[in-house]
Amino acid sequence: MYKLIIAPLAKQQLKKIPPRYKYPLKLLLGEIKEDPSYGKPLGRELTGKLSIRVGVHRVVYKVNEKDKTVLVITAGHRATVYKRK
Repeated sequence: MYKLIIAPLAKQQLKKIPPRYKYPLKLLLGEIKEDPSYGKPLGRELTGKLSIRVGVHRVVYKVNEKDKTVLVITAGHRATVYKRK
C-alpha cells in the first residue's frame, strides 16, 4: 500500500468539487493507494503523471516508487485541470 499525500492546492480544489462527485473521488483515491497504476498516464508536459476521472472532473497525481507515495497534484474540471502544473 502506498501513502497518499494531497498537496495544499489540491485540497482546496477538492473542496470545490460538487458533492455528487466527492464520494466517487474518495473511493478512487483509495484505489490509487492500493494500485497507483490505476490511472491513465499523461503525456507532453505532464509526462510522468497520471490522472483518474469521475464524470467531468479529474485528479492528477504522481507516483514515487522509491518512497511508496502518491502525491495528488491538482484536481478539478477537465477543461482546466491539465493547464495547471
